[in-house]
Amino acid sequence: GWDPETNAIFSTNSACPPLPSHLYFHKEYSSFVVFSLSPAFSPRTKLNYNPPKDDGSTYKIELEGISVEIMREILDYIFSGQIRLNEDTIQDVVQAADLLLLTDLKTLCCEFLEGCIAAENCIGIRDFALHYCLRHIHYLASEYLETHFRDVSSTEEFLELSPPKLKEVLSLEKLNVGNERYVFEAVIRWISHDSELRKVHLKDVMSAVWVSGLDSTYLREQMMSEPLVREIVKECNNISLTPPQQGEAMLACFKPRGYSECIVTVGGEERVSRKLTAVMRCMCPLYDPNRQLWIELAPMSIPRINHGVLSAEGFLFVLGGQDENKDTLSSGEKYDPDTNSWSSLPPMNEARHNFGVVEIDGILYILGGEDGERELFSMESYDIYNKTWTKQPDLTMVRKIGCYAAMKKKIYAMGGGSYGKLFESVECYDPRIQQWTAICPLKERRFGAVACGVASELYVFGGVRSRDDNQASEMVTCKSEFYHDEFKRWIYLNDQNLCIPASSSFVYGAVPIGASIYVIGDLDTGTNYDYVREFKRSTGTWHHTKPLFPSDLRRTGCAALRIANCKLFRLQLQQGLFRIRVPSP
Repeated sequence: GWDPETNAIFSTNSACPPLPSHLYFHKEYSSFVVFSLSPAFSPRTKLNYNPPKDDGSTYKIELEGISVEIMREILDYIFSGQIRLNEDTIQDVVQAADLLLLTDLKTLCCEFLEGCIAAENCIGIRDFALHYCLRHIHYLASEYLETHFRDVSSTEEFLELSPPKLKEVLSLEKLNVGNERYVFEAVIRWISHDSELRKVHLKDVMSAVWVSGLDSTYLREQMMSEPLVREIVKECNNISLTPPQQGEAMLACFKPRGYSECIVTVGGEERVSRKLTAVMRCMCPLYDPNRQLWIELAPMSIPRINHGVLSAEGFLFVLGGQDENKDTLSSGEKYDPDTNSWSSLPPMNEARHNFGVVEIDGILYILGGEDGERELFSMESYDIYNKTWTKQPDLTMVRKIGCYAAMKKKIYAMGGGSYGKLFESVECYDPRIQQWTAICPLKERRFGAVACGVASELYVFGGVRSRDDNQASEMVTCKSEFYHDEFKRWIYLNDQNLCIPASSSFVYGAVPIGASIYVIGDLDTGTNYDYVREFKRSTGTWHHTKPLFPSDLRRTGCAALRIANCKLFRLQLQQGLFRIRVPSP
């Protein structure tokens, strides 16, 4: 934020702290000069360096590429902690923050850029973020490009892409187009924007189009009205104008674009034998409502239970938990949906199970839990891109089997218990100032609940507590609650049909996908058990999901994960989940 009063203080000669003698503006050049600074600058810094002399005199480092105006903004930020950011100056401020190693300012710029991403600029922001190693922003811009490709492909920024950059964009498997014709039409628009110069790149660019997904009838119609289409079909000998293949031959060449937001379950134990498992499965509730099937994915390297599971930056992370010998683990694994494979992570600083895990801007936060001998107060964080663990401030209290969620870049710790006592208290942790703050408590104390944050809202589902009457030893399932950041209080959901209030239900995870939240667990509805229940946020109502879910596993970890449709299709084909109907003669 920008405070004019604070700026006015620093702008007046009487109150302004004296400008350090070792730093001043060189007004004759579009650069500034820094004296008596440590030479430990970024390797990307563009500078002219005069080494110091033995007589004790000062030396100078001249940084190029930062204007006087931007440097003035930087100095105001250093003195006041505030800066004005806008779309006209953000690129220059990021460059200056990068050169001067101002990490906090670079983080502020990332938050600003995150709110700027739109169809008109997402390609530019994506390239800019890659250049300055703003990897979380690059991920967000790439995700936006995949989701809104049809809008992006009509923008000036898209039409000005170089041939190699266009080919890179068109090669993305997760472009959400529904039909390959929209990718083809984007190529037509791009070539037509400067046809004389771009026709030479026609064949190379078209190699990124999945021509097997183009309907022959559509192509023939386009050829009749558009000369450029006729030229493309003539140039590219892999475009077929014959009717599509049928049956097994069709499946062999079919390759759908786009992605599905999947519910992923991983680890846990077999329901009957109680044997731990490394199995991972996914189900796509929005992919095909009539064919909601569980698809087997690559298993973890080892079985785990009471582990932490979270998706972040396009990957799935599994951390800690216990192995088959009931030893508490510090190890972790990362799943890449693009390759359907796992890789190991650096171990946590402390082994733990039954802990909380949340993610903010590419940083995983691990909270509390147990190590097999004691309950833990500690918190640590993992930088996904730098692959490093960092100790964070401890929790203020033990929350055994509490629930945790992130909302608006803050972490919330809710409920849980310690030494036989259950809590309804809620605390909020702000990573920017590294401080815990108590907020409005839950309406019901509970442990074993699950939680998730969506936009400015927090949801807490399930969990159990003892009855309030004389039968205190009997446990009941708690009601679902909702918290809005604007109102600062918890309220019960109007529809409490997640499960009956007996102690026979257990929740394993709450997964937001689209406009719904899917709660996974052993959910006793009174007449049968559901494995997944859908809560529609728009109506505030619970709904039964259509498929028959597997009941052979319990205590699984759960998360949402975006997976390319072409990968899901191949897995379903390999696992015999598609059946070809041969028409009768």
